[in-house]
Amino acid sequence: MNLEELYSRHGERLFRYLVFRLGSAEDAEDALQEAFCRFARYGLRWRFVRDPQAFVFRVARNEANRSLRRRLRRREEERTMAHDDGPGFAAPFLPPEDKELAWVLSAAEKLPAEQKEIVFLKILEGLTFKEIGAVCEIPLNTAASRYRLAIARLREAAGGRP
Repeated sequence: MNLEELYSRHGERLFRYLVFRLGSAEDAEDALQEAFCRFARYGLRWRFVRDPQAFVFRVARNEANRSLRRRLRRREEERTMAHDDGPGFAAPFLPPEDKELAWVLSAAEKLPAEQKEIVFLKILEGLTFKEIGAVCEIPLNTAASRYRLAIARLREAAGGRP
């Protein structure tokens, strides 16, 4: 698979996922570029990839994690130098126009990070639990279980909401 084809198939979805993970379009662009550099270096090994969609999301997730670690290191350095705790650093993901979906994503902000990520990948990106497991490096059953727990919490938060 060449990079142009890979980008046309997955680029927009990966970018949306990275904005969700990083809270910044600029950081997402950087992480996406790094992910595609990794894809370019992967070369002939693509033939060993069983599930390309899960693989590209996993690489993007790894790049997001690298970016977050760099951001944390910078903040720690700044904090050490300034002796100031400062405000939080991740901006919330901007939900889509669909009001119901926007409500779900807004309510999902209160979920633990691993559940929030699974809800995003399942509802917004349509990944299967098998693919989510591969992306997050967890067993399929763990992905499904975390999703069920998240949905139960969202239903609880919805109260009387349809």
